Amino acid sequence: MSDPLISVLMPVRAYSEFTSAAVDSVLAQTHRNLELVIVGHNNVDQLLAKLPDDTRIKGISRTAPGIVAALNTGLQHCTGDFIARMDDDDICMPTRMETQLLFAQQNPTIDFIGARVQFFDNEQAVGAGNKNYEHWLNSLSKPDDIDHACFIESPMPHPTFFAHKNFWQTMQGYRDEPWPEDYDFVLRAWLNGFSMGKPQAVLLDWREHASRLTKTDSRYSRDAFIRAKAWALRQPDSRINADRGIWICGTGRNARYWHDALVEHNATVLGFVELDQAPTKTQKRHLPVINYRALLETWMDELVVTAISNNTARQQLQTWFTENGRVNGQDYVLGC
Repeated sequence: MSDPLISVLMPVRAYSEFTSAAVDSVLAQTHRNLELVIVGHNNVDQLLAKLPDDTRIKGISRTAPGIVAALNTGLQHCTGDFIARMDDDDICMPTRMETQLLFAQQNPTIDFIGARVQFFDNEQAVGAGNKNYEHWLNSLSKPDDIDHACFIESPMPHPTFFAHKNFWQTMQGYRDEPWPEDYDFVLRAWLNGFSMGKPQAVLLDWREHASRLTKTDSRYSRDAFIRAKAWALRQPDSRINADRGIWICGTGRNARYWHDALVEHNATVLGFVELDQAPTKTQKRHLPVINYRALLETWMDELVVTAISNNTARQQLQTWFTENGRVNGQDYVLGC
């Protein structure tokens, strides 16, 4: 394909039983004017020999080890006006590229486009955790909702990323940090003020299996995610003023991770906030633990960060913040 409108970027660590299905789902798109940029190791010829003989497939060898190097190598070889991400173990719905392209054309103020997804597992039923995550992801489609969710989890599924090449160039590709490269990308998009959105349709079957990076790589630990959030929150160009004192809602493991990560970035953590009926704690990390009534009585310009993983409890807390005149993304940040 000499002049594709869309480049689909797909790193392949090693050919597996899932690779052909992923490739076939891209080649079968209703939007035909695309190229599929396959990024392999030093085995590109052997890899391409196992794939369909389609002139839209372009095989590239990565220039250095690791997923970040593979992604950045691939971006350098994408020639389309739009670039879409795809993993080699997932399956695109036939209309994915057509739908995301139309969404981009109809919503010129949205810079960075994702998609709704559904998890599937060939071996067993999809677990409750993934079903909850799927429901949460798919509930976020409007820019404001995605913005406010950026410190909970990544609201943009990596294999659904889609944007004009100008956006990718401005973002300068991926970074190799001690946390997930896709979440780092989303946080940097948030820091840069890019608008993020999703069309309404489910456009990707997201495969769950034991060898996914999220299960095997330490960069996907809870601690690593929170270190990424704390880094973004403390950047000079953050849209939230995190130079003021910070209260952390919760006293569990996530709250401890948040405290340590914020202190690492020279934040002033004032203490922790807990429910009245919670087990009595007077201190956490040598800082005071107060209840929400006391927080409201003393809350001036301090920033409040939640460290609550339960979605229902987090929503109830957000309602309480709103009822008491506090603004999401200004007075408080919903974290996890």
